[in-house]
Amino acid sequence: MEYREGRCPKCNEVMQIPEGRDHVICMFCGQEFTVEESRQADTIVYEQAIAEFTESAASLFDNADKVIKGFNRDSYTDSFEQYLAKHTELLKALRKSMDASSGPDQTAEEIAGIIVSRAEAALDDQNGKRAKENMRLTFNMYMVTFVFPAILSLENGKYRDLTDVISRKWSEHFKNSPIQAADFDSLNKGFRRKLCYITTAVCESVGRPENCYELNLIKDYRDRYLGSTPEGEELVNQYYDIAPTIVKRINKEDDRREKYLFLWENYIRPCVRLIEQKQNDECRQKYMEMVELLKKEYLEDRR
Repeated sequence: MEYREGRCPKCNEVMQIPEGRDHVICMFCGQEFTVEESRQADTIVYEQAIAEFTESAASLFDNADKVIKGFNRDSYTDSFEQYLAKHTELLKALRKSMDASSGPDQTAEEIAGIIVSRAEAALDDQNGKRAKENMRLTFNMYMVTFVFPAILSLENGKYRDLTDVISRKWSEHFKNSPIQAADFDSLNKGFRRKLCYITTAVCESVGRPENCYELNLIKDYRDRYLGSTPEGEELVNQYYDIAPTIVKRINKEDDRREKYLFLWENYIRPCVRLIEQKQNDECRQKYMEMVELLKKEYLEDRR
């Protein structure tokens, strides 16, 4: 016999209802109800949950620029825990909406639409094209580092599907804003893996695929050559502390694509050639030359 979930309209508990039955006795409160009454109860609970989610999402993008400052090696764990505590009601309403849904795909579309509309409203509050563009980039990072990990903290496969729908709708609505979900553990472990932020940003900007040859070659060089000595490891640690800020500031520039192309032609490709020729020390000097150039332009000159 096949079953489906149904809600008792008397006590609001969810139970398994045999297919083909018109009347059911609730296993929790003992009251008899019809399947139609159960469907109506589900609809009421779902509509209430969506209304609660919509209300909670009204402040979802408030202070996003301040929130993402917590995305760093030293404070991300505490920042994320604080974020979860702040948005407890929103996550509760999200879970309630998904649990009460009779069609998860349709519900995901509705939730994604609410999130995108809240982001759009927040962007509309910005004055000027440049301000809107900077805030859009901030929202991209905020979605990836806090909103998606918060949703995935609910630990259910259907929430992974939900983040896929949100990503698609976000990319459709906001031009040049492809975002992809990752959970908290993956992002937090990334700090310990010391991701090649600048190289990754450059490769993506010039159209190289994810995990491209150049990126993997430089990562391997970092781990096998630089990471093999205390001096090299210290250089990697110093680089890692400043690279995320440099990339974030480049991404706010109107001519960021031209700047990434400049880095690709003058530093990344030459480094790849030097690694291929086993000129490891020369590669280190070339890469540090790039980092010093970026530090001067995006960190020292902005103090």
